Amino acid sequence: MKSIAERYKSLAGAYVKLSDKFHQLDVAHMNLKEKLLPAIKAINSYRALIHQLQQDKAELERTVQTLTERQTHLQENQLTLQAKEVELSMTVNTLTKENTDLQAVLQDFQTKYEVVADFESLLASEPQAMLTEAEQQMELVEETLQEIALNSDPDLSQEEKQLIEAYQTESESLSVSMEPLQDWDVQEVSDALPCVA
Repeated sequence: MKSIAERYKSLAGAYVKLSDKFHQLDVAHMNLKEKLLPAIKAINSYRALIHQLQQDKAELERTVQTLTERQTHLQENQLTLQAKEVELSMTVNTLTKENTDLQAVLQDFQTKYEVVADFESLLASEPQAMLTEAEQQMELVEETLQEIALNSDPDLSQEEKQLIEAYQTESESLSVSMEPLQDWDVQEVSDALPCVA
């Protein structure tokens, strides 16, 4: 059986070995901490960078969504503008045709105006007065013709009118009796006159 001294000596040797081993472990731990600390900092940096990238990605997705909506809106506006352009082109064509028609009407009116322009002087006061006087004269003539139609000889007495009617009647009878002589020549009429006498 070992003595107490040997036992303490063996225990002291084991303690020294354990102390050396613990010192080595502490040095290794410190070295490991020194190597691990940059890695932890890098990991934290990477985590912050990933978080920032995620935020940037979300912002970019929102931007892409906004740009897509704007592009859709612009396409709709472009279609609307194209439709309005077609409508405007049709309106311009219609107005052009109407303008052409109006120009033709204006030209026709100008031609007609040039024809009647010479008569514009008739609208002056002197020609108007002459026209009024002529109209009055025509009214008098028409009244006179109407009076003649009703009474052709207003200045004759009734007896004179009867004589004229009798003369007209005899003239008509004489004209009827002279109709066979129209076929004779002048010599035949001259030869017949002594016999009549």
